[in-house]
Amino acid sequence: MSVKYTFPFNSCEIPHKKGIAQPYSAFINLCLSLIVSYFVYYSNNIYSKLFLCMVLMFNISHTFSHSIHLEKFVNLHFLLTHFSAIISTIFLLILLNKITNKIPPNFFIYCLVVLYLLDSILIIYNVSHIYNIAVFLLILILIILFYYHSLPNIIKHNIIYIIIFSLLAFIFQIFEIYNCQKILEKYPKFPLHIIVEILVFYPILLICKSFYKIE
Repeated sequence: MSVKYTFPFNSCEIPHKKGIAQPYSAFINLCLSLIVSYFVYYSNNIYSKLFLCMVLMFNISHTFSHSIHLEKFVNLHFLLTHFSAIISTIFLLILLNKITNKIPPNFFIYCLVVLYLLDSILIIYNVSHIYNIAVFLLILILIILFYYHSLPNIIKHNIIYIIIFSLLAFIFQIFEIYNCQKILEKYPKFPLHIIVEILVFYPILLICKSFYKIE
């Protein structure tokens, strides 16, 4: 039995042909988009507002990708979602620089540039999207860890959980990629992908709470 579930990559929620394609995943991301909108509105600094706007764009793109499947432009979903996430790391770097007044050394900047170029190469050569996600997480974690010791204690506390839950979401997504077909053949109505969405929900919420205001 072959179950069609890959759109644009393995997500264990069989798409509906009518209405919202993947309603469970779309609903979780819609809720998160509304929450991020709240933080954007109440952010008190142009740098935090720009960063959170990119986070919001990521969530809106993510919601769209689960709501409407453009069969002729399958990669558009991933590109919109992924590039908004990648660009958000640039704004996060700028934001943390303003919070801490700590300028990264040239070596660190060169490392980030190499990772951004690697991410683009992976997309150009149409390598599995999971590698792009891995590069994004590596960039995010490197930026956060570089500024970790210069941040307020409450943000440091949140960062630990941001990293843990981000890695858990990544690990579960790998599990989903390799096991989704088997799981959906046995439980076709169970939207397993929402576990990834829930694991992503928490770190994004913590990121918004940590950086929407600069004291």
